[in-house]
Amino acid sequence: MIKTEKQGLLQLLKISSPFIVITTIYTILVLGLEEYFGDHIYKISGQIGSVFGLAVAFFLGFRMNSAYDRWWEARKIFGELTNNTRSFVTKLYAYYGNKENFNEARESDLKAGAQRLIELSILYIRQFKNEMHSNFKPKFNDEEVQLLKDFKVNSSNKISNEFLLALTKTIETDFASKANFEKNDLMQHINRFYDIQGKAERIKNTPFLMIYSSFTKIIVSFYVILLPLFIGDIDLGGEESRFELLVIPIMVIISSSFLTINKLANLFGEPFSENKTSVTIDEICKTIEQNCIEVKNKLL
Repeated sequence: MIKTEKQGLLQLLKISSPFIVITTIYTILVLGLEEYFGDHIYKISGQIGSVFGLAVAFFLGFRMNSAYDRWWEARKIFGELTNNTRSFVTKLYAYYGNKENFNEARESDLKAGAQRLIELSILYIRQFKNEMHSNFKPKFNDEEVQLLKDFKVNSSNKISNEFLLALTKTIETDFASKANFEKNDLMQHINRFYDIQGKAERIKNTPFLMIYSSFTKIIVSFYVILLPLFIGDIDLGGEESRFELLVIPIMVIISSSFLTINKLANLFGEPFSENKTSVTIDEICKTIEQNCIEVKNKLL
């Protein structure tokens, strides 16, 4: 996870360094051919290059904004998951601590029931994270397998949905008919889990428009290839001028910047992929799990 500006700069350098190397070699090669062939190298008007570059920048800007919107929406989804889970387990602790909500139940049984529901909630968070990483059938330890059996979770189905179904059935069964407010309140949180999961699956299963991504990649590459012909038309002081060599850093900066922005857009457009720019769902889910364990420990 990138937490500081220094880490961000290092990651940016890591992403852009291949483009810097490639564009530097390409620039030197083109300049060498121009020096060898002289005026036989065809050059395109710098005005055409400016218009073309503006169009490319427009496409890249739209691509980057769309990718960041996807990333930010994914981050908000996991923020919503954090808040909903904290509230859900806290209410489990509160509602299961009141014997009046249940029919002839002992306090020890209620605490044990709340603990098991919190444990199931933790498994749901882990499974949610696994499914975002395309791990739909994770391995469970012996204790977790027993918990799945107790709640009659069918692992051959979509496991995250099975967890939510088990939570729903248990809460529906446990609460007395007079505790409709508490039961309905917990059910609303489960409905939010379904809503959050659906939003996350929509982003994961609906990639950015591949046609637009491919088109942007093509025009950026085309512009970078033609850039020496555009810049070759610009007068930097004549052949004898020492400023003539400035064309090398100019081309490298422009070309690598366009290529890097396009690469960043591709990375931000996949917020659940496991790279440095993706949403840190592992850390978020670890925090949620720790919060659940803290509430569970209060029931001991």
